[in-house]
Amino acid sequence: MRCSAVSLGSGTIINAIATGFGSAFGVDLKIKADVELIDNGKKIVNGISIDNPTLKPSLVERCVKNVFDHFEVDYSAKISTIGDIPIKSGLSSSSAASNAAVLATIGALGEKVDSNLVLDLAIKSSFEENLTVTGAYDDATASYFGGITVCNNMERKILKKDKFKEDIKVIVLMPEFKKNVDVNRMKLIKDYVDMAFEKCMNGDYYKALFLNGLLYSSALNFPSNISVDALEAGAITAGLSGTGPSYVALCYPEDEKNVENALKKHGETIITKPSNDGAKILY
Repeated sequence: MRCSAVSLGSGTIINAIATGFGSAFGVDLKIKADVELIDNGKKIVNGISIDNPTLKPSLVERCVKNVFDHFEVDYSAKISTIGDIPIKSGLSSSSAASNAAVLATIGALGEKVDSNLVLDLAIKSSFEENLTVTGAYDDATASYFGGITVCNNMERKILKKDKFKEDIKVIVLMPEFKKNVDVNRMKLIKDYVDMAFEKCMNGDYYKALFLNGLLYSSALNFPSNISVDALEAGAITAGLSGTGPSYVALCYPEDEKNVENALKKHGETIITKPSNDGAKILY
């Protein structure tokens, strides 16, 4: 009784903390979870992050336990994760890990996969581990379904789904800035984030992403010139991802090198691409 599943990282179009409404897009960075069930009636779950052994496995362990509670089973389990999403970078590593953990556990049990159940149990686990302010339904759905999701995070509703139709590169900047999650300051920009969200609902995702990035970087004291540097180098759009400290820039392949060079001045970069393919069970 084993199962392996993967889920995506995601980049921010609209951060939902200010208003409760958000949008995100799947990126081709993943976390894989491997679950092995042990039929001993003890409900003991042990987890490990293979590529980051010092990382506490409490989130994925919680995910497995919540799946067991839902299906009223008393297995024990081992869960391991491995991936290429930087931790605490604003690229939804928690959403990817929790989605993959829940999906792999359901798969190991041989139960039917229900997308709403996977998302609900993953978000429940993140809340219980104090890893989310809003429930991050936008991040969770982009991680799970891929493509672009636009959401009412408060009601856990997807308002709109879309896919990337162009050949686009995503350049992720990971500067060594201290993370800052000042919710009160983010609430101050609510009315202006609403304006960016309206762009998003109209399908103008690139402008929405840029405006959102300017607003949140200002509120959280991150430099906004980084996004403009990316535009100057040829990016279609750029902005802060999540509550930072990472930034994402989207560009056409022919501009990739120029945009990467512009961002490299500010820190380490990763080159990836949007993903329209979501989470899945591997075996």
